[in-house]
Amino acid sequence: MGFLGFIDRVIIPAVMMIVIIGGTGGVLLGCALVFRSAATLRFIQRMNSWVSTRQALRPLEVARNVDPAPGPGGRRPRLGVFLLVGGAIAVYFLIVRLDFARSPYAPGVDLVRWFLSGLALEATKWILVAGSAFAALIGLLMLLAPARLAAFEARVNQWHSSRRFLIADEKMHLPLEPHVEAHPGAAGWTIAAASLLVTLAMAGLLIARLH
Repeated sequence: MGFLGFIDRVIIPAVMMIVIIGGTGGVLLGCALVFRSAATLRFIQRMNSWVSTRQALRPLEVARNVDPAPGPGGRRPRLGVFLLVGGAIAVYFLIVRLDFARSPYAPGVDLVRWFLSGLALEATKWILVAGSAFAALIGLLMLLAPARLAAFEARVNQWHSSRRFLIADEKMHLPLEPHVEAHPGAAGWTIAAASLLVTLAMAGLLIARLH
């Protein structure tokens, strides 16, 4: 069974069943609003429990410094030598030893796929070259100019609090509930009718697919 067959035989019927179950739940909710309005509204209020993201994200709001302690003069000689030597070796092997441009074209292979795969490999190679060269530069700064490296890290390592971006989500927005509470009967009939229509339509499509 191919990908399209899997979608046609598994995914689409599963989505239809989920819609049917949801529509049945909507019918039951609408009938409950019509015939047991007070109890249903109390149940809805109990289910609307709001969880603040501030409590969940509070451990992430603490700034932590994981940098190792620098040596005298702010130098980190071991890490600097490792980054300098490792970055230089990586740049050498990537440029001199790894050449995707010379890979011959094999007859029978799709030309477009061969070109795109070669282009992706070449782009990945030069991204790795740039990263390795940057690592070697950082290692050189650690050994020769730790003050400039510290100033660069201070500009780059800026910490941003997520509370400023999530403050709008710290409020509950329930625009429909006041209308449902004011007119539970009309809301119940509307929800039940719409859910019943969707359920019958999905059930009809599912039965038609099975036959």
